[in-house]
Amino acid sequence: MTTPSPAPSPVPSPVPSSGPEPTETTIDKAQQQALWTERSAGWEKWAERRADMAEKMNLPLLELARVGTGHRVLDLASGIGEPGFTAARLVGDAGHVTLTDLTPAMLDGAKRRAEQRGLTNVDFQVADAESLPFPDNHFDRVTCRFGLMFVPDKLKALREALRVLKPGGRIGYMVWGPLEDNTLFRISRQVAEAVFDPEMMAFMRVPFSMSAPGSLESLFAEAGFAEIEERPFEGRPKAPLDEPFYRTQLDMSFGVHYSDADQATKDRIEALVVDSLQPHRESDGYRLQVHSRYATGVKPD
Repeated sequence: MTTPSPAPSPVPSPVPSSGPEPTETTIDKAQQQALWTERSAGWEKWAERRADMAEKMNLPLLELARVGTGHRVLDLASGIGEPGFTAARLVGDAGHVTLTDLTPAMLDGAKRRAEQRGLTNVDFQVADAESLPFPDNHFDRVTCRFGLMFVPDKLKALREALRVLKPGGRIGYMVWGPLEDNTLFRISRQVAEAVFDPEMMAFMRVPFSMSAPGSLESLFAEAGFAEIEERPFEGRPKAPLDEPFYRTQLDMSFGVHYSDADQATKDRIEALVVDSLQPHRESDGYRLQVHSRYATGVKPD
């Protein structure tokens, strides 16, 4: 499959710069459920094709949290199964992973993927990270990949994680780094400014609301965790010139607003993306940036 040619005239205008990110952005839970439901089909559609890439991000997080054989793990904001499925492999038959999400449609996709994979050491529960339906001192590990940014009361959610952890248990959380260091997100944000309404823009600010170094560390300390460590995760992946790889990002970022759009709108969106990718073009591919931050902490005995 080859990258589609940009749409015919008129030539798309240059995509505007997205400007500085706010330090804090929140969206209420009902609106989040609606927005993630709109995106759930796109996430499930691409999940298995992105599984190897997902595991490359999951493993450093789970290694920092020391997830291992026999552990009982709670995964928050699991979406369509990450990093819960990687954790399930690490804990083995002697362990167990409970995957949770605020949005039932996302978790339904995770259930289907687990059935296809034949996973037997997992279960699923719709849950609010600010009010977990689990007893005190129940889990060995609590993990959350790219979910804490969306929680309105982050400190309350972390204190809930502390409550359900066993003494000596660990958490492992990952958040996105700065927007300017995440190429596809930055381009998607710019396309949203050019094409979509303000509600879409508000949603796309949220993932970067904890991008400053030390954001996780300071919240962990305030919540009551000890032995806290925060690290950066940075990469420079290369994307092919001859494939429309960016459609994955469009499906997952914009959901039905992209997948159900008329062809003229899709052509306009893809032309803007291709135009914005040109500064990242090299002889054998597009050189992209990825930047996230991840951290661990321990529940004191």
